[in-house]
Amino acid sequence: LYLMVLMQKLILFFAILIAMSLIGVGNAQTFYDGVIGPLTITKDGRATLLVPVDNREMSLRIVYPNQGGPYPIIVFSHGTFSSSDKYDLVVEFWAERGYVVILPNHLDANYGIIPNKTEDMVHIVNTRISDMSLVLDNLDEIEVQNPGLKGKLNRNKIIAAGHSIGTQVVLVNTGQRIRNPTNNYVTESSEERFMAAVMLSDPGKMALMPDDAWKGGLTPTFLTTGPDDYGLMGDGRRIAEYQNEILTLPDEPTGDKYLLLNERGDHYFGGLIHRDVNKVPDHDGLAVFNAASLAFMDAHTRDVDSAWAFLQPNILTSATNGRFQLTIN
Repeated sequence: LYLMVLMQKLILFFAILIAMSLIGVGNAQTFYDGVIGPLTITKDGRATLLVPVDNREMSLRIVYPNQGGPYPIIVFSHGTFSSSDKYDLVVEFWAERGYVVILPNHLDANYGIIPNKTEDMVHIVNTRISDMSLVLDNLDEIEVQNPGLKGKLNRNKIIAAGHSIGTQVVLVNTGQRIRNPTNNYVTESSEERFMAAVMLSDPGKMALMPDDAWKGGLTPTFLTTGPDDYGLMGDGRRIAEYQNEILTLPDEPTGDKYLLLNERGDHYFGGLIHRDVNKVPDHDGLAVFNAASLAFMDAHTRDVDSAWAFLQPNILTSATNGRFQLTIN
């Protein structure tokens, strides 16, 4: 039986590799397109939750399949000053393949608040972290406000996803602890309901974070990045007086940290997410990210053999002449 399973996985591996070499990078999502769908989806589900700590209302966008279920849940934390409406090409792809995506609009969404000092930024990050838990605490209320969600929420399979500053939110909500060396303040969360993490940019490229910050979560983690993966600060990492310490970085590889390196990758996939920028849209990069992140989530939430096969080391490197490299740490 073991040999039969091994042979099936090898056959899947080589079938994917051949398909990738024949199809080309531009159609990357066609060589791993999931085991569900594409489904018709609701793109504009909406809800509003009261945030008791700040006595404010938080709006949510929900993107979900119109049929079937229950489906794994993804809670997505947007980038600085961005919003739930800036990631359509990612979250709609996921929903069409059997995921319910819930996108809170954080305190800083659409420039709702602009920090003037360090304390303001700390407050924004902390509210973002608690926003993610608030969403999970109120799934019943979200369903009441969106009757189409009835029967579609798998509350045992929940993924944290994010972009830009949202990646730090994701990591803290999946077990990362961050210490500020200037005052010994530790940013952490008691949240334990997220089973995996998906990040559209590298938190280690932020000024106050070390290079390997993305490895500090305690759940399986998928990260995509590239040499130009810098946000508001422009090209290169902004000089800072200190760097935070990640208290949860493992001493040895854990085997469940997946890094997708796009040799021409930037912070916005060329303007396809987050905000318009004066760059060439990176449709290939986004297609490969969508395919690989879907495979990661299908592997960890559905244990799909073809998803595990797609995630084998060097498969993307071989098929794309080195433009994309998927490694496991």
